[in-house]
Amino acid sequence: MEPICKDKSKFNLSIDIIMLLLLLPVAGIGFLIKYILIPGIRRNSIYGSSVDLEFLGLNRHQWGTVHLILSIVFLVLLIIHIVLHWKMITCVFQRMIPDKTIRTVFAVSLTCIGLLLISFPLLIKPEIIQREPLHQNRENRNNYSRVSDTLNMDRNKQITKTNQNDSVKKHEQTLKEYYEVQGSMTLQYVADKYKVPVGIIASELKIPQNLAGEKLGRLKKQYNFTMDDVRNIISKNRELK
Repeated sequence: MEPICKDKSKFNLSIDIIMLLLLLPVAGIGFLIKYILIPGIRRNSIYGSSVDLEFLGLNRHQWGTVHLILSIVFLVLLIIHIVLHWKMITCVFQRMIPDKTIRTVFAVSLTCIGLLLISFPLLIKPEIIQREPLHQNRENRNNYSRVSDTLNMDRNKQITKTNQNDSVKKHEQTLKEYYEVQGSMTLQYVADKYKVPVGIIASELKIPQNLAGEKLGRLKKQYNFTMDDVRNIISKNRELK
């Protein structure tokens, strides 16, 4: 009997150690996603709008998948841990709540709350909230349209080189806000998203079309183009439709 108890104790200890080793990277990946692989607006303000952040070849969304998998494994081990200690748990539970009726109600309530907490993401629908940058994009597009109208009315006036440069910068900024192109996106994804044939984009960027499944960030280093070049190609070919 003693060897069985020893084996069970070793098994319990092994489960506890594995749970600890899982809990630590779960917390670490949470910190990684929150503070290092920062999203959207914060990333753009620090690193610029033409970059994507990765660690060990994975972006924040892919690390989120790893975080989910580790959490599921941890949950399975936690259930095993509870099963192995079930007798001790029920014994302590009975001493804490002597009344059988109250104990039953509490156990059922606790079970229902637990099931609700773990399954509620599968039962709800997200709230659709208009983001502020979208409003800003509309305003910027309207501003750009008004600037273009003004330039057309004053086309007979002499335009200085400085004003021309400012107009180009405003145009590039408008394209950057209107067409979301990031290094983590593939060439095929961008072509499908903005309904421009992938062959046209690949041809103008001088990229072999068979590399359409590669990320733009890697293609950019190899074929020496910028994300603004991609946006200009998309804008030009969408206007031709």
